[in-house]
Amino acid sequence: MATIPLGTFLFQRIHQLGIDNIVGCPGDFNMTLLDHIFNVEGLNWIGFCNELNAAYAADGYGRTRHGLPGVVVTTYGVGELSAINGVGGAFAEHVPLLHIVGTPARPEMEYKMWMHHTIPSSADFDNPDHHAYMRMSAPVRCCSALLDNVDTLASEIDRVLETIYHRSLPGYIFVPLDIVMAPVPVSKLETPVRLAVTNPDPEADDMLAIKILDAIYASKKPVILADILARRHMSRKLVMELVNQTKFPSFSTDLAKGFVDEDSPYFAGQYNGRLSLPGVAEAVEDSDLVLNIGPIISDSNTGGFTRFIDDKHLIILHPAYVKVFDERYDDVHFLPVLEKLMKRLDPSKLPAARSVESLNIGEPVEVKSAADISTSYFYRYIMSNFIKPYDNVFAESGTAQYGINDSKFPHSVNFTTQLYYSSIGFALPAALGACIAQREIEQQNLGPKGRVVLFEGDGSSMMTIQELATITRNGFCPTIFLINNSGYTIERAIHGPHARYNDICPDWKYLELFKTFGAPEDSYYCKKVSTRAELESLIESEEFKACDGKKARLIEVVMDKLDIPWRLSAQVKQMSEHTKKWFYDYSKKMGEEPREI
Repeated sequence: MATIPLGTFLFQRIHQLGIDNIVGCPGDFNMTLLDHIFNVEGLNWIGFCNELNAAYAADGYGRTRHGLPGVVVTTYGVGELSAINGVGGAFAEHVPLLHIVGTPARPEMEYKMWMHHTIPSSADFDNPDHHAYMRMSAPVRCCSALLDNVDTLASEIDRVLETIYHRSLPGYIFVPLDIVMAPVPVSKLETPVRLAVTNPDPEADDMLAIKILDAIYASKKPVILADILARRHMSRKLVMELVNQTKFPSFSTDLAKGFVDEDSPYFAGQYNGRLSLPGVAEAVEDSDLVLNIGPIISDSNTGGFTRFIDDKHLIILHPAYVKVFDERYDDVHFLPVLEKLMKRLDPSKLPAARSVESLNIGEPVEVKSAADISTSYFYRYIMSNFIKPYDNVFAESGTAQYGINDSKFPHSVNFTTQLYYSSIGFALPAALGACIAQREIEQQNLGPKGRVVLFEGDGSSMMTIQELATITRNGFCPTIFLINNSGYTIERAIHGPHARYNDICPDWKYLELFKTFGAPEDSYYCKKVSTRAELESLIESEEFKACDGKKARLIEVVMDKLDIPWRLSAQVKQMSEHTKKWFYDYSKKMGEEPREI
């Protein structure tokens, strides 16, 4: 029987899914495994400055390839722990990611040898605990496999890949050093990985589709509310078909901005509870049927817990369950149900749809700023015209993820902000992951050319800025708007507007960073703008336009350190009031004297 080494089989299997790039960092427990990447024709290695950034990039890749996981390889212990924050963010926001960890050899673990990177057992400090790190990652993964049995290597790899794809969550494969060369039958590569999302009972899917359609047909004022798990679970085409066929007023949440095409005549706005634009919350919450697809009901995605949709009007399509008013059906993935619903949809039975104009949706709030370039002006007027169809847009945790909601996107924009997990520094390496994914999409003729546009804060950038070296080293050409507002403005909005802990090292020479990281001079374009005139002139300049898609562009945009987007101010105020109320109620419950928090 023809065989290949386990390492080659693993990477060949990954490549069969359509993944052309592996990211990560080398370490002595994974380097013999990394050698096998180069045995797979068409597979490429992209090394990162550190494991955390590589994990962020794998997350950004997964958000861009829609279903396929980003693959990050680290070494045991120090490498995998560095990456775990990036994996945690992917888990929180339902992003497919595969973390491959090279571990000590099986006998070294079995005989409890004191290998470097190992920590002692908390129960017995005289013995090392080689499985401690595996347990640490258990809460942030949907599946894992320790490849320690030569008879099940192929099936274990396939199980992990299938589970990651179906659940759109991170998974782990641990590869002991001595198993890398273990033989695996070549024939195992001939059976495709099962990627189709199915439910156990197709007849139950039919029943649910009919039940939901009956409710839609009987409604008077229905709306569609799309949330981020709809994007994660590859339903955008179906959802847009639903929007276009029903003509119902349709909304996205802040996490899912751009998921419903914002230039559609049926797009009515972003719903974020009471922190939405005027008229939005009323339009959603006064409806007699809200078809809510893929919700994440967190504080930052519900206007500080001001989402007030009555359950008797609510239908939820979720990857783990379907809920029709007061009836919940667990362990049912919404995608097969939505597919059957669309096949059965009879437009002649639909209620007359309200027009978006009739909802009287208000305009974004203008915020005055001490700086010439205000947040309101930058996102609402400049970026609404700059962003193009099919762009991959990333907004860093901070003022960018709140300010950009005032931009109006064209159709088919893939927007990412880590509004829920909010690990600052995430967006820059995640945008690099999107560059990797977008290059694959174009090379494999899977979709149109799309730019990567990043809005990055100065404070956040200091966490992960070294990956500018990786960007230019690999010939990627994102456009980066680096918002220089002199520190952690989002933190200033929350507490301590002038506190020293919200300051950062001032006067970084951002325009010289590419040069510092060794980038060829013809690979990047940098400019600093401090006034509206400078910004408008730059955006319209032939020099700037000529670099689009040909050079990495970094534009430093100076804003005032207390220029706080209205959505952020409203969120902070709402959460402060919410926290005080709950703290007061909790103190009374515990018999404590209420006090300031």
